[in-house]
Amino acid sequence: MHNVTLREATFAFVTAMSSGCHIFRRGLPCACFRVRVENAVAKTLRFERHTLPFRTDFAIAGTRCLVATNSHQILSAAANWKPASTCPGGVTFEMEVIVDPSMDADPDRPTHFRGLRHLVFAFLPPRSFVTYDLRRKRVHALLSSAAADDHAFWDTLLLPITIGVLGTTIGVAPLHCACLERDGVGVLIAGVSGAGKSTLSAALAQRGFTFISDDWTYLSMSPSGLAAHGLSAPLKLLPDTVRFFPQLRNFSPGRSLNGEMAYEVEPRGSFACRLKAVSFPHHLFFLERTLTSGFSVEACSPRFVRSFFENSGERLADELVEAKILRSEVIRALSAYPCWIEQRGVAGGNRPRS
Repeated sequence: MHNVTLREATFAFVTAMSSGCHIFRRGLPCACFRVRVENAVAKTLRFERHTLPFRTDFAIAGTRCLVATNSHQILSAAANWKPASTCPGGVTFEMEVIVDPSMDADPDRPTHFRGLRHLVFAFLPPRSFVTYDLRRKRVHALLSSAAADDHAFWDTLLLPITIGVLGTTIGVAPLHCACLERDGVGVLIAGVSGAGKSTLSAALAQRGFTFISDDWTYLSMSPSGLAAHGLSAPLKLLPDTVRFFPQLRNFSPGRSLNGEMAYEVEPRGSFACRLKAVSFPHHLFFLERTLTSGFSVEACSPRFVRSFFENSGERLADELVEAKILRSEVIRALSAYPCWIEQRGVAGGNRPRS
């Protein structure tokens, strides 16, 4: 054990000790912490204009992101996303990214999150550290060269996590459901983990539905009603679904972000389905497994819809009042849509009914 004294800083800085992280900003009074230090490494970085000379922006999930960075690699990654001109309005959130080659020598560690009121800290592989300030709608990222070179890191980790964390503070409510579309009519498919959302979504996509999102959909209010946004995150299917989708035998399951073993595949290539970034849902379906055999479909109440999504959402800090209000408004609007619940007995098998 060591006594560590931290005195007033002249600029914001981050310390990393074990898996705990803390941000100390200008004007912090002297403070004393008693901590266990394991392989402590201190880095002092300035997120300022002269250290972040490159600028770009892009649109994602109905929001506009302004990026400042020290790396051309980041500009290349951002170019893969829609131009900001497709998202009218001002900057929704800011992301400042420093690529530090010295991070490549650090030991890799699994994905890890910590939260402190309106602040969220994340270690993301390979060897990257990100802080989210939900109150200021700002992201600071320190990336290894390996992460900066990997476009899949942006598509499957950094940006989906960023929208998931900042979501309600930037006008987008992340909801635990999938979204597909047929003939211009959007359909949301919800249910607890393991209910079969992804399996049914993949089956419908193979049968002509347009694929928008899997597992998480990002909803915002618009003049035309609720808009459902998807990201380019992969479709996640549990190992036992290989009996329904033989093409999965060409892949190997891996450890997903929530710790489950799963196939994570790109829906366009693996299922030859059409993709779309945004849809306007008209209907909502819930999937539910029961212990009794049989199959039934019945209408469900607005109260059930509100309860499910309020309880399945990420907990928001007390000071994020506007974010809580926005999420509740989105959920209340969604609860007015026609909604059904499909109940399927486990004993009756798990084949997706599409």
